[in-house]
Amino acid sequence: MPSRHKYWIATIIVLFVVGFLIGFAPIRSPESRGPVPSTFRYQFAEPLVSEAEEREAEAEQIQKLLEDGGVLTMSVALLDNSTLEVETAAVTDEKVQKDKQAVTQILQGNFEGVGQPQTPSTATGPQPLWQPLDSLAIYRPSPQIRLGLDLQGGAHVVLRCLPQATMHFTSPEDKPLVRLDQEAATEDESGELQGYQPRETRDSLREKVKAVLVRKGVPADEITVEVPTPSLLVVRTRANDESTVKKHQKIVYEFLQSNYSGVEIEKKDPETVFIGKNTADKVKNIVGRRLYAMSEIREPVIQEQGDDQIIVELPGVKDPQRVMGILQSTAQLEFRLIPARYTLAGGAAEAGDYSQWMDEASNDVVPWQQVYHESEQAFTGADLKSNARPQPGQAMDFVVAFELRAEKSTAFGDFTRHNVNKIMAIVLDGECQMAPVIRSPITGGRGVIEGSFDAQEAGDIALLLNAGALPVPLEIAENRTVSATLGQDTINRSLIAGGIAFGFVILFMIGFYRLPGMVAGVALILYVLLLLAVLVFVKATMTLPGVAGLILSIGFAVDANVIIYERLKEELWSGRTMRSAVEAGFNRAWTAILDANVTTLIVAAVLYFLGTSLIKSFAVVLFLGICVSLFTAVTVTRWMITMVGRTSLGQNMSLYGVKPRAEQ
Repeated sequence: MPSRHKYWIATIIVLFVVGFLIGFAPIRSPESRGPVPSTFRYQFAEPLVSEAEEREAEAEQIQKLLEDGGVLTMSVALLDNSTLEVETAAVTDEKVQKDKQAVTQILQGNFEGVGQPQTPSTATGPQPLWQPLDSLAIYRPSPQIRLGLDLQGGAHVVLRCLPQATMHFTSPEDKPLVRLDQEAATEDESGELQGYQPRETRDSLREKVKAVLVRKGVPADEITVEVPTPSLLVVRTRANDESTVKKHQKIVYEFLQSNYSGVEIEKKDPETVFIGKNTADKVKNIVGRRLYAMSEIREPVIQEQGDDQIIVELPGVKDPQRVMGILQSTAQLEFRLIPARYTLAGGAAEAGDYSQWMDEASNDVVPWQQVYHESEQAFTGADLKSNARPQPGQAMDFVVAFELRAEKSTAFGDFTRHNVNKIMAIVLDGECQMAPVIRSPITGGRGVIEGSFDAQEAGDIALLLNAGALPVPLEIAENRTVSATLGQDTINRSLIAGGIAFGFVILFMIGFYRLPGMVAGVALILYVLLLLAVLVFVKATMTLPGVAGLILSIGFAVDANVIIYERLKEELWSGRTMRSAVEAGFNRAWTAILDANVTTLIVAAVLYFLGTSLIKSFAVVLFLGICVSLFTAVTVTRWMITMVGRTSLGQNMSLYGVKPRAEQ
């Protein structure tokens, strides 16, 4: 056997092995195990209750027993009359072991016949068949290609960046725009108002201002009107340029001047957020940081669409509503100094309710929005390090620990030193999360955010703070959800269709071309392996149109073999030797194969650059499939035909479908 044939055989074997190892990844690093399991299950020798209706009450008693013993529990449930499941708040292996020991001791001290704790399996991914090393494991072979939403289920979301212009209008304190309550204004016998009493309520003023803007052509869904204090009106529109902002400001100002005394524009230059060329890119980066920080989100697809839209695909997401909330949250964190005349209404702090405040100057109860607008911003989320984290609090809940940047830590200490005994509100997206009184200077730049959070809520807030605030508000322009069941059904049908197509192609090639058809079958198997490996390597996403592109590319790969074998038959029929026939046949077929495939590559490129995400998947698979088929159908097939042709079996012309020439 010539040395080059040995080289060809070795190369083909290596290609098979490499394609299998990359495409199916049976040998790889162990997958992350996810959150630390802190759920323990206990089996009791005797039933704890006799009826199913008694389980909830018994579980509550056991939970109180555990909490009295110092164990912070997330949930306690009786799965049946004699099986107890306890989930603690432990987040580290060390704490899990301590909690397990403490729970076991408490239960064994209060109940008889308590079995040893079992940890239910929480593994959601494939488990290794064998793990010889900490960094290496052997898994059951399975395709490693990333599946799109239509194949595995999930959410497809289109986020739209919204411009925003915020305009403030004020009236004198002695001539407020609205009344504090909903009672009618007091009139004398002649029907005149006694003193200055505004006729408007907050609701009526909001409706009037909105109506004025709508009549001037501003869409109603683009207008937000707030009356945070009796003398302050805040109007927001989605104006995206300075001239439109000035126009909207003028409309509102003229209406207020003609109907209310002494109204002025508080800020001559409204607060504006416009959509620019880089806005979508900035939002995309922040959205990406938020999603990649969520352990349950695997391989999200995030891409820009124009200057104001971001497409987010979340394969396999199980709680899309929670993810939508995280994506839309602007995550604007503020530390605001509350004016001295405001205090929390009695008992509100203990209940975690910061919606109502007491104005000690007027002895009136006022809403949080009024306090917010009169408070002073001292620090923001931009002053924090990106290391916020959830941790257990002191009231069987969770808090969010944060740390200020080094350059802000000293300023924070000075701020708290100068404002001892004053209230500092910690505000997230305009909502007060807590309002502690500064008892002493806070040095070190560390603190916590409380708010009766559970573990997930505290984790989400930490995630938002670490990812950073959005530069613009977002709205969900489109939201499609595909169930996992429908996705699996699509995969099954696609595999059946692909298998049938693959089988018929190989049967046709063997039946029509015989020995070369068998060679084409081997090359086709190598083609599928290499294409899968390439798709995995470039991290392409396979969608249903992508499956169509894969099946279509098999046809293109066989098409090249058909052209080559027809040329080969012509050369053999003309009387050439096997070696020269193979040489001439491949050389003559190459031009036609190249022309046909280059035109298809051009079409695939156009589809990729102009198509939507689903069409892009089709284009990517088709493009890569053609490139791989040019190698397997031409180079690999040529090697194998040349080697087979040198054997005694390969000299039999009938195995090539060539009829012997009639003697002249």
